[in-house]
Amino acid sequence: MAGKIQTMIPQYGELNRIYRDYIDNYAFSFDRQKFISDFYQEYNDMKSFEAAILELVLDKQKEQYTLILNSLKTEIEKSIQAYEIRPLSDRAIERACYQHMERYSQEIEAQLDVTRSLSKPLNEANNRYDSIGYREHTAEEEKQAEKEYERCKAEYDREKAKLNKLYDQQKATRTEAFQYMKNCCADIYRQSCLFLDILKKYIPDGKQENKSSEPISQQETTEEQQEYFSMKLLSLIHEVCKGEQFEEISAPDFYANMNLHPCNCKLKIKPREKIRVCYLIFLMSEKLSKQDRDKWKDRILKLLDIDDSYYKSKYKEPVSDFPSDSNQNFAKEMEHIFR
Repeated sequence: MAGKIQTMIPQYGELNRIYRDYIDNYAFSFDRQKFISDFYQEYNDMKSFEAAILELVLDKQKEQYTLILNSLKTEIEKSIQAYEIRPLSDRAIERACYQHMERYSQEIEAQLDVTRSLSKPLNEANNRYDSIGYREHTAEEEKQAEKEYERCKAEYDREKAKLNKLYDQQKATRTEAFQYMKNCCADIYRQSCLFLDILKKYIPDGKQENKSSEPISQQETTEEQQEYFSMKLLSLIHEVCKGEQFEEISAPDFYANMNLHPCNCKLKIKPREKIRVCYLIFLMSEKLSKQDRDKWKDRILKLLDIDDSYYKSKYKEPVSDFPSDSNQNFAKEMEHIFR
């Protein structure tokens, strides 16, 4: 299993080359989409990922596994950065899949013309052979008519078989294209953020290692490490709200802010979005236990500079009797996430 980590490094490298070519040249193809989808299917299990790291750490010397894990960390960070620069669009994927679906169309048209051109002489030969019995004829004439029919039929069948093979190939490519139509890049991005968090446990930042061993209270340690919300939930919220309700922020920083972890990048509400953020805070707080709910809500309101009285008076507006269109649309988006 430890070999899986080393296999991931070149695979992430290939993924990053695909992303970079799309960012620089808008170049994309079905084979690349297939690689991305297969990559996600292969590496989407956090438990097996951490198990592979543990096996690697136990099997290798510190210098060796640190080198391997740092190489993987670099590739994952490149992947996250590339996605944040320019995510692969659904349109580019659909275009690549459509081109793959239609890759045999021109050959089919050409072969169809050939097959059609042979159907007329085949029908004529068939009619001559069928009708010869209704008039006087010699054995030689019947033999010649049969021979001509057999020749035309063999030629037609040969070309029709080529056409049928092309139809089968087209059907297979269309089936394959539909299987790979989904854009997995956002899923890979979220998974990469989770992988990065796991990696950081095994290759801690040098600054953390060099910190003085100053005693910290058990309560402070627990609060810093507590995860109120999973990366899976927060990445869905981040995808909808970044650049809309909140100023641009990376998924890891969004995760840190929402879980009240130390972070250099502070989460900021965009103008005229405070009401919708209040509604979001309400939905998120409802996911927490009673013990954590008030504590988290008070701290996140303080972090976002929202007055408690303002929150209490506004958080239900998006689902009020007469919400604005923007509030109503936001409430529907959140319903899909929190249902």
